[in-house]
Amino acid sequence: MKISKILSYLVLAIGILGAILWYAMSSSISDLMDQNGVSEARELSLDEAAPMVSPLYSLTLVIFVITIVVTLITVFSTLAKNPSGLKNTLIGIVAFVLIIGIGFVMADGVETPLKDGDVLSESGSKWVGTGLYAFYFLAAIAVGLMFLSGIKKLIGK
Repeated sequence: MKISKILSYLVLAIGILGAILWYAMSSSISDLMDQNGVSEARELSLDEAAPMVSPLYSLTLVIFVITIVVTLITVFSTLAKNPSGLKNTLIGIVAFVLIIGIGFVMADGVETPLKDGDVLSESGSKWVGTGLYAFYFLAAIAVGLMFLSGIKKLIGK
């Protein structure tokens, strides 16, 4: 049996299990809401709702971990089969780290009071600024490449 067929059956089984758990959770929470006389699930206490949500949360966590592991295995096996792709991957990683580094150098770190009364540390503020600068750089690069691609298509026609 091919691996793709096995994976299809596995995905189907996980989907059915998820649907069953969702139905069980939904009906249990509806009953719990009726018993407590509340109209929205968020009005329930955490102690009351946690046992109903816990199995679905556990399934979600398991699927998330499996997805990460399978993705990493696939990436590394593909890189092992095609060593020439390793060079391009490393170039992309180095470029990304370089953009993060430039954003980090440009970002200012200033203690900032938050709405809930806490204070965002200088380091936290610097990392937020780093993320924003990296986003701006990557967005500008993407828009520039789309613009360049459009110009190439216009000239080529």
